[in-house]
Amino acid sequence: MTKLLGLPQRVVRGGVSVRVADNRLTLAADDDLVGIATEHFAEPSCGVLWSTSSLPDDVEFVGYAFTQFALPVVGGSALDFEFRPAPGLRSPAVVSPLIARSGDDVVLLAPVDQFHEQVIAVTPDGLMWGWHGDLDEVPAGFTSTLGIYEGRSVEEVLAAWRSDLDASSAPPVEHAGKNALSTHLSYWTDNGAAYWYRTESGRSITESVEHVVADLREQGVPIRSVELDSWSYRHETARPIAEIGYPEEVPPTGMLEWTARPDAFPGGDPDPIRSFADRVGLPLSMHARHISPASPYVTGPEEWWIDELAAHPKDPTFFRRWFDDAVRWGVTCIEQDWMLMFWFGVRELRSAPDRAAAWQRSLNEHAGSTDVDLLWCMATPADLMLAASLDRVIAVRTCDDYRFADDSAFLWTWFLTVNRLANTLGLLAYKDCFFSRASVTDTDDAIDGDEHAELEAVLAALSGGPVGLGDRLGHTDREIVLRTCDADGRLRRVDRAIAAIDDCLFGAPERGERLMWATTTATVGSEVWTYVLAINTASTRGPIVDRFDLGNERVVYDWRGRSTSRSATLDVELEPRGWALFVVGSGDASEHGDASKYVVVEADRVARP
Repeated sequence: MTKLLGLPQRVVRGGVSVRVADNRLTLAADDDLVGIATEHFAEPSCGVLWSTSSLPDDVEFVGYAFTQFALPVVGGSALDFEFRPAPGLRSPAVVSPLIARSGDDVVLLAPVDQFHEQVIAVTPDGLMWGWHGDLDEVPAGFTSTLGIYEGRSVEEVLAAWRSDLDASSAPPVEHAGKNALSTHLSYWTDNGAAYWYRTESGRSITESVEHVVADLREQGVPIRSVELDSWSYRHETARPIAEIGYPEEVPPTGMLEWTARPDAFPGGDPDPIRSFADRVGLPLSMHARHISPASPYVTGPEEWWIDELAAHPKDPTFFRRWFDDAVRWGVTCIEQDWMLMFWFGVRELRSAPDRAAAWQRSLNEHAGSTDVDLLWCMATPADLMLAASLDRVIAVRTCDDYRFADDSAFLWTWFLTVNRLANTLGLLAYKDCFFSRASVTDTDDAIDGDEHAELEAVLAALSGGPVGLGDRLGHTDREIVLRTCDADGRLRRVDRAIAAIDDCLFGAPERGERLMWATTTATVGSEVWTYVLAINTASTRGPIVDRFDLGNERVVYDWRGRSTSRSATLDVELEPRGWALFVVGSGDASEHGDASKYVVVEADRVARP
């Protein structure tokens, strides 16, 4: 089947056939099938197996795990992937898509349809592609197809896959150019931000947010929208809202109702979220999550699938009420979070084909009819791939929560690796909020700043998606913030999200074999400016010396060194967590743009609001 992976072994069951044509594998149900589940998601019921014995010794893999934010995982011929998004957590040993490299040969295994139903499981015997083990019933004629793309670079095979997906993709996102969340600087209250279940002394959480927004205005920090996170509505088990300090840990239970939580909006206002929006005078983005089995919604007239951790309406028109509420509240974007829990929290949602896709397409339809956009958060790779066909998904989160990891470099690698997937799918990426001020303490729960504040700002500015502050009142570095945007808060755009180069996708930076190199571009007329970011993300604690080949001699602007030179290479030495930024073109970037900004020369292809 491929030079690199060899010929797979067919693993089929009665009523299922495997078809091979034009470097594509198709699983087909020849009959109506019921009761085919293996009861383990990572154990496909049928498909094909690439045995470990057929893999070259030097093969290296990068895959996108079927878990939150498409966790990138790397491995070798022993298939030694680490499916651990965080200490104490493990995701199923399943990826989609998967890239393999051996020498100059690269192979991509990627679905071209039925993104939720087909998986590549990492098993003791090898790589098995097929229908996931929780798929229990399929109708006769149901098919799913895996594309097999061979080339000489990761870029080549990803482009070939993208070409196959174009027929089912949505038109280029236009709504992102009209939503303040995408076009201008925003303020966030999600996990990692200062006011995620926290308040200033003597104030409610909403009063704290109002005061910080007012303070930012007084400082000339041009915030143009505000995100309200899960603290704003009722949960099955309420996480306490407390004064500054790290919140008490509470299991992430589902939503009871998408209505204002009384202790978050004190005062008895009949429509508190609308009143809050009026007071801050800015459009809102509103968080939403999975629904608790204990929700009063479940006892309503709709039919529900009810599981231990979550419940889901059989008819997704149920969610239209959220969009109607959003319009009334002044909400211009719903952040659909905990998408992983929708999928893994409700068994019936994944027991038959297209149920998850129908829910997400329905959200997109509701968004279109109400002019309220969507942002995907904690999405699986399948959710991201489907989003390529949804025109109201204006951005997707491509790494876990800010300050979620003990070492920020873990999240930077996650972000830069998943951005390659988002860029291939034509999606705008979002990094999550950040603190703009360098920290003055190093305690785990400190919320006064971040020692890596400027690099976080650089990554956000080069993401191509929303840029959100999470600063505490009085703890904003205005100079750093204004490097991400113009004086009116308008974000300076690049063509696509900053993303790791081919050679940095397979784990070399983390092992200390080289720096993490990532690039993006800004196209201005016929001129293409290239941004090159280098970060020392290695787990080892020494400096790294590395070289980036530009191909031919170019004009290089060293953003941190504030100097211009001509060179065919970038030669860099960085201490652990150190970084460097270069703008490469045919002329001096500092003369063609604004050298006070991270995006010195900005792309002209993005429609201005």
